[in-house]
Amino acid sequence: MASAIAMMIGGAVTNALAFTGGNYLFSHIGSNSDEERKRHDKAMEQLESAQSEWNKKRTERLDYINKVMKKEHHAEQTFDDVDQAMKQYYYITGKELTDLPPEPTLRDFYTPSEDQKNREISFIIGGMVLTGFVAWKFLD
Repeated sequence: MASAIAMMIGGAVTNALAFTGGNYLFSHIGSNSDEERKRHDKAMEQLESAQSEWNKKRTERLDYINKVMKKEHHAEQTFDDVDQAMKQYYYITGKELTDLPPEPTLRDFYTPSEDQKNREISFIIGGMVLTGFVAWKFLD
């Protein structure tokens, strides 16, 4: 029982380190690590910009729907959910609004290189082997 708990905790720690610290720990392994970091940073900037624009459009859409509903005295509530607001708007006015595009994600702007993926996988495997070894020695 204790070994299962130790393995579970060790696995959680290893995964946390792999996904948060993997880039830092392996930044000097590989020939294009600086290029990968720059590409990732640029993608993060683009993502922040796209999310900001998406949130602005979402807020404008909600404000417009809430304003029209209040103006026509059909507002029973103020909407926070764009999809629900658009359905109610269509139900009352008969006018269909175009859908908002999906919220931007990092995957829209950045795909890790094969080298980066391989380094992260090797870190996870190495960490799990080390965790298993430590748990085996500790509980033996």
